[in-house]
Amino acid sequence: MLNSLKKNTIILLIMICVPNSAYADLLEYEIKAVFLERFTRFVEWPHMNQAENSLKNFVIGVIGENPYGGLLEEIYSEKKIKDRKVEIRYLEDVKESLSCHLVFISASKKHGLAQLLSFTEDKPILTVSDTKGFAERGVLINFFMDKRRVRFTINESAVRKSGLIMNYRLLEFAKIVKPVHGE
Repeated sequence: MLNSLKKNTIILLIMICVPNSAYADLLEYEIKAVFLERFTRFVEWPHMNQAENSLKNFVIGVIGENPYGGLLEEIYSEKKIKDRKVEIRYLEDVKESLSCHLVFISASKKHGLAQLLSFTEDKPILTVSDTKGFAERGVLINFFMDKRRVRFTINESAVRKSGLIMNYRLLEFAKIVKPVHGE
């Protein structure tokens, strides 16, 4: 277990500290697609036990315009998340988000964000976006660019409300909005 923690810490450090020149070689959404899986290494979903892992897929949903093109299918066709095969779903209706473990919310859903979050806010669904201000509105993780590097913001209060358990190592590398104090 200690080796696993060290390995995850090293992966996270490398992920955050890669020099700008390496990012120049990768497209922004390739990096973000890889980050999605990296985030899951530092998040625990309640009621996701090992016995169920081989029976159900880990579901990533994309709602709104898909900025990834075919990248998610390409990257996750052979990868597993939490020892489960990955299934990519493109969601038409906000209610479909309830069947996902992780939902990427496109900027095109800006006007429907409140409705979407009303479905997901108290459920163990990792919501991720890359639209300015979405973390402040309740999305759990929001990407932003800083000096040509992909960074992320975490809404700690929204994470707490979701029931997901986020490892402190992930929180250390994020810009925190709406922090949980005194606990």
